Amino acid sequence: MTTALTDREPFGCGTASRRKGIRWFLVLAFAGAWIPWGLAGAAGYSLDDPVVQLMTGAFVAPALAAIITRRWVTREGFADSGLRPRLGPQWRSYLTAAVLPIGVLAAALALAALLGMWRPEPGDFGSGAALFLLLAPIIPVVAAPIFFGEEFGWTTYLRDRLLPGRPVATTFATGLIWGVWHWPLPWVGYLGAGGSAADAFVAMLMWLPLSIELEFVIGWLWTRSGSVWPPAILHGGSNLVIALGLEVFVGDAGPSGAATTLLMCAAYSPVVAWIIVTTRLRAPRDAQPTTGAAR
Repeated sequence: MTTALTDREPFGCGTASRRKGIRWFLVLAFAGAWIPWGLAGAAGYSLDDPVVQLMTGAFVAPALAAIITRRWVTREGFADSGLRPRLGPQWRSYLTAAVLPIGVLAAALALAALLGMWRPEPGDFGSGAALFLLLAPIIPVVAAPIFFGEEFGWTTYLRDRLLPGRPVATTFATGLIWGVWHWPLPWVGYLGAGGSAADAFVAMLMWLPLSIELEFVIGWLWTRSGSVWPPAILHGGSNLVIALGLEVFVGDAGPSGAATTLLMCAAYSPVVAWIIVTTRLRAPRDAQPTTGAAR
């Protein structure tokens, strides 16, 4: 279903229309998030609060931007948007999306122990940690509807249109833009309020490699499955299993979250390298769009 893997234009969209759609999507996605975030920060609210995140549209702005662009700007519709679950033929993609974050968390914890950032003790694996590990495969699935909005925008819309025919380049560029989209968050309390300006700048920089690496894994799942839902599950697992798991086991990473982010990037790196070198993000034949699907 992904069109970035071929030399064709995105399904039902010519070059001029594609470029027009990209411009409108980016304006809507950035303005739809940055303006509410700025207003919330000016009013004294912190984006660390999940309620504030939901009220400011932190998760839905990219999806709304994609919907408006598809429906009213380019009028290309939703045939290649990946709304169909395709659970039967793509169950392996769902399983990978749910389980992979556990493996990445294990690799990050091993690295933290090797670097002396974490000294495992019996108390680290108490009832709370045990419950977290038990629920780890389920958490991303339950959280997928929350993270759907970002994937419906960045991955199933922008990624396939940014640099068609160049899967690695378009994935890198999409991840870079997605990382920049997060830049206001350290200034409005996300990753911990009360940090210095230097902490905020470090957090802004850390968003870039993490977003790029995560987009490679998400994009790989998207090309395999042709559905937005495995990417949404993987995104939820990255936030709520890997990042939260590092906080549970390793502890507070400081206002900028740099240590946690670096551990995540290091743990994701072998996965990203494998994707680029061995698969080149090639989609299976059954993942191509079909006329009239998922409109």
